[in-house]
Amino acid sequence: MPTDHAAETVVVAAPLEQVLATIRDVASQPVWVKEILEAEVLEKFDDGTPSVAHIKATAPVGTDEYTLRYEHSADGMGWSLVKGRLQTAQDAIYTLHSLAKAETEVTFDLTIHHNLPLPGFLRGRVIKGLVHNNVQGLKEFLEP
Repeated sequence: MPTDHAAETVVVAAPLEQVLATIRDVASQPVWVKEILEAEVLEKFDDGTPSVAHIKATAPVGTDEYTLRYEHSADGMGWSLVKGRLQTAQDAIYTLHSLAKAETEVTFDLTIHHNLPLPGFLRGRVIKGLVHNNVQGLKEFLEP
C-alpha cells in the first residue's frame, strides 16, 4: 500500500486566533481550498468545533469522498480518516505559531495511504501540490 507525505510552512499576515478559526470552519473550506468541492460537518464537539466531517475532493488522480475525525488544540487542528473510497488512511495536522501580533506561521503536514497504482514521482507531485495549494489558499484567503 503506497504512502505519500508532504509538509509546507507559510507565514500568514493574520493573528493566530483568526487563522485557527478559519481552519476550524471546515464547512467553509471549499472557499479557500480549491481541491475541496464539498465539506459537511456531521458531528461537533460541545464547544462547537468539528468532530466528524464528510469531504468531497478532487485531485489529478480523480474525485474522492471520505469522512474525517478531527482533534483540536490551542495551536492547531488535526484529523484522521474514518472512511474513504480511494484512500485507506489519511493523517494531517495544521500547527500554528504566533510570530507577531498579526502574523502566524502555519505548517500543514499531510500523509495519505492509498491503493492507487501510480509511479512514486507522480504521487509525490500530487501530494506536494495538494499541500501547497492548501496553505497558499489559506494565505490568500486571509490576506485579501
